[in-house]
Amino acid sequence: MSENADIRPPINADWLARMRSTNPEFLAKLFEVFLEDEPQRLAALGEAVAKADLEMVRYLTHSIKGAAATLGMERLRDAAREMEFAARDGQTQALEVQYARVRAEVEAVFAVMRSTK
Repeated sequence: MSENADIRPPINADWLARMRSTNPEFLAKLFEVFLEDEPQRLAALGEAVAKADLEMVRYLTHSIKGAAATLGMERLRDAAREMEFAARDGQTQALEVQYARVRAEVEAVFAVMRSTK
């Protein structure tokens, strides 16, 4: 593990515990919708990166960032924010690496969600 590795869990543990104890049905629905919708958004983001469509990258990463922030996904939120800013600043050379990071964070979130069901 590199010294810069993010050791935070994919989903904030306090947020997850609070949701499990106060509203488990709502949590299940949130996870269901995220697991259903996010693969399409991630695929669209990959296409936008491949085309260097910076406006679409900004739009999609902004959307991912918002969903991640709402659902306690701090690592994904941060990865999406960095990618959004790179697109805003025209840093096309960074997008492939940042897309890989966002994709990895989404997969980590999926793993937590699937194990929580």
